[in-house]
Amino acid sequence: MLYGEDLSKFVVYGDLNCPFCFALHERFSAWNLLSRVEWRLIVHAPELSEAAFSLEDESLLANEVFAIHHRAPDVSVSLPKRRPGSSLATRLVMAISQYASDKAPELRLALYRALWQDGLDLSQPGVLESSLRKAGLEKFLDADSKAETNNGNPMERWAFWKLLGPEPKELVLWQNRWETDESFDRRIPLIENTQTNALLLGLPSEEALYQFLLSRRAHFVNDDVCVFQPRPVVMVFGWMEHLWSLVQIARESCEILHFSDLEACQQMVVENEDIDFLFIEHEFVDDDILKSLTTLARSRGLSWVLASKTAAEEVELRALNHGAEQYMSLDSSSSLHRARIDKLVSDRRRFVSMERDARVDGMTQIANRREFQFRLEQEWQRVLDRQDGSISLLLIDLDHFKPYNDHYGHLAGDACLKRVASVFKSSLKRSSDLLARYGGEEFAVLVLDVSQDQAMQIAERLRGALLEDAIEHQASPVNEFVTASIGVARIDYGTRRSVGDLIKSADDGLYAAKGSGRNRVQVPPV
Repeated sequence: MLYGEDLSKFVVYGDLNCPFCFALHERFSAWNLLSRVEWRLIVHAPELSEAAFSLEDESLLANEVFAIHHRAPDVSVSLPKRRPGSSLATRLVMAISQYASDKAPELRLALYRALWQDGLDLSQPGVLESSLRKAGLEKFLDADSKAETNNGNPMERWAFWKLLGPEPKELVLWQNRWETDESFDRRIPLIENTQTNALLLGLPSEEALYQFLLSRRAHFVNDDVCVFQPRPVVMVFGWMEHLWSLVQIARESCEILHFSDLEACQQMVVENEDIDFLFIEHEFVDDDILKSLTTLARSRGLSWVLASKTAAEEVELRALNHGAEQYMSLDSSSSLHRARIDKLVSDRRRFVSMERDARVDGMTQIANRREFQFRLEQEWQRVLDRQDGSISLLLIDLDHFKPYNDHYGHLAGDACLKRVASVFKSSLKRSSDLLARYGGEEFAVLVLDVSQDQAMQIAERLRGALLEDAIEHQASPVNEFVTASIGVARIDYGTRRSVGDLIKSADDGLYAAKGSGRNRVQVPPV
């Protein structure tokens, strides 16, 4: 298959512990393409550990495997007990590629199948060893008198590899590119055409994959993806030496920041939304500093802990009276520290998940109407505060969607809404643009600081992208595919109007678009 095609221009980003990446890898294997495309391994869930694998993680994993059974029935996949960390296995693939690059695809295949077909834990050295043997790489397990030495004693190449230092530069570059490129949206699997910059996000059907590799399809987005799960961030305030018994355990599952200056600490918390925990040393802070830090923590929604080398009742009361999540005595055992930190991380992830659910539409996984209204008012207040700027609003309605549901059924209607949301999301170029589900088949887009003409161009791009995606709609009198009518309105600082006026104007534009025949973009009539 695809024998005459040059596939060296395609780069895949994937993780060994992502079932959707495994399914895509199996398709490449079935088509004999593993050695013809570049597969870049990244780590999408660096905080994973056996202790931190929660009930929510178990549910997510089971649902992902279930999705593959339906999305890719040709791929044999089994639900493993847990999702292991993939860093060790990824390093192994990179190490082998330096010595036997032609064997790296076979090792990658063996590792993927060890987890997703045999249910083995890729974080265990024994599983990595058996995968090396399956890939025909036994020589890397044999003692070699010419290998590196440790205190004068020869080491097996395998043992030497386990003691390697910093990550290879390629891994760091791939990880940074995947995390920071806005068009990647931190999704895997992902295929990039390096010549045209076309992207395929998610697990496609066989036909969609075939068309993309033939460069007949410029862009593809599917919801069958794994997304980046960053490690929680702990900010430590106090003497690192005094808090080390906590820090050395927390660093196993969290990123660590350290401050001893109040002003610098406050600035970091205000400017960084990714901080999850604040660990404060009791002996390091007086009541005024403690009050400042705890007030800041509450205002930013951080969980905070008071730690002390003295296990005294008055210290614990101080922590509780100031609203600490926990009080920790530094004299406690490491197992108790680990249990408490694991609970903090688990509770925090549950809180963040619940907070996200309150802002995100459950079906389409974009912002819901509540979040849209909050962001609209927030952005308008920023315009007023800085006395400059503008807000444009696009109100979008899918044409004749009730007949779609009547003709295809409500399950198909739900799938259609998900696909439309993906099309719109992939068509928005700026991270500041907000796409939200506004109603049943209505969507809203918030665009900051563009002209009226630019807002119209964005709306036309969304309308055209939906039509190009060609979602069949035999019950529509407008077109054989699903189409959208869009109303566009704009307000800026110089106008004496409110966000309510903006919504009404966009709605008037939408009404005009429908009245003019649908499948078009309109501004409100003058």
